[in-house]
Amino acid sequence: MGYINVSLEIWGCVLSLVVAVCLVVGQRPRAVLDRLFLRLLACNAVILLCDAAAWLFKGRLDPVSWWGVRISNFCVFALGYVLLAFFTHYLTVYLGRRARVSTVPLRLICIMCVISLVLVILSQFKHFFYMIDDQNVYCRQEWFWLSQVGGIFGMCINAGLLIRYRSAVDHREAAALWSYILLPILAMCVQIFVYGVALLNLSTTISILVIFLFIQVEQSRRTRERELELTQMRISVMLSQIQPHFLYNVLSAIKGLCVTDPCRAEKAVDSFSAFLRGNMNSLAAQELIPFSQELKHCQTYLELEQLRFGERVKAEWDLQATDFMIPTLTLQPIVENAVRHGLTKSRKGGTVRIRTEDGGGGWRITVTDDGVGFDPQKKCDDGRRHTGIENVRMRLNGQCGGALTIRSAPGEGTSAEIYIPKEMTKT
Repeated sequence: MGYINVSLEIWGCVLSLVVAVCLVVGQRPRAVLDRLFLRLLACNAVILLCDAAAWLFKGRLDPVSWWGVRISNFCVFALGYVLLAFFTHYLTVYLGRRARVSTVPLRLICIMCVISLVLVILSQFKHFFYMIDDQNVYCRQEWFWLSQVGGIFGMCINAGLLIRYRSAVDHREAAALWSYILLPILAMCVQIFVYGVALLNLSTTISILVIFLFIQVEQSRRTRERELELTQMRISVMLSQIQPHFLYNVLSAIKGLCVTDPCRAEKAVDSFSAFLRGNMNSLAAQELIPFSQELKHCQTYLELEQLRFGERVKAEWDLQATDFMIPTLTLQPIVENAVRHGLTKSRKGGTVRIRTEDGGGGWRITVTDDGVGFDPQKKCDDGRRHTGIENVRMRLNGQCGGALTIRSAPGEGTSAEIYIPKEMTKT
């Protein structure tokens, strides 16, 4: 039985350390709750290691074993109360993130733990709870039950906390937190009458693992959901910024054509209507869309601009790859910038060239123009907000891990390259 207990406790110790490493490597050890949970894991691992040592040194009479039995048993009793205080602190902070939690229960637990620690120290001389006999064997004494009552009292206070603030946690979190209270209480009640199996430490280890699995993982899931919601909100805001920008330009062009060339204005309205139908579908899409759909938007946009500017705006296409996915409204704003800020600012106009290719690890879309160009290092100070390029860059990064690179120089045109990782966009 001793070797079984040692095996179980060493296993629990190693498992606690593995969970601690996972928490440090995979999550955020700087967060308050994570630090408190790491403290729980470390304290539990030390208790398990000490209890295993107590079983191994038991019955041996050499000096190392003599001291080993006494030190390890003292640490098991003392650190058990410390672990209870750590859990109460963790529970208080956890519930305090969603409700205003009183610190009175934590203070009561701390006072109880201090009193219990004093009794454990006195027990080394007066043998209230246990004694070590001449054979270097741990033996319970008549007041052993009192050492368990203190722990049960602390767990009852924690149970009261969970009942009082039950509305602050969902049923999964409540089940995980209740496991840390009910399992140790059950183990302590059994150990009062049964000696020989290390139930308390084993139940505490299982409860801590349950908390990690059902609460820490749940927190990670909620964090991912919040990040996704924020990303979608940013995308919606960015799309709403792009739409008025595009509408203003097209309607201004149609207004001018209504005066100078009504027939061309009618054709522009038809093209504009077709573009808006497809564009509204793109706005409704929260996921990536086929490149062919984005390409159609872009071609219709260029038709509208060519109706306005005629031969001053030319377009060339070199489409070596089209079978991939892309965030909605990614290519069109780049082409729009090339036309508005590059070609139309040149007296003779120019050509915008759109090229797609399979770049091995990802897809590349290159938009170049031979317009007036600009200095990327120089801040544009024309009194208007220039959010299109940054919006495209944020959508690429947020939705598919892509990137946007722009190169330009005054008088030499502009080149914009969109890179989209292949594994994220293949149809």
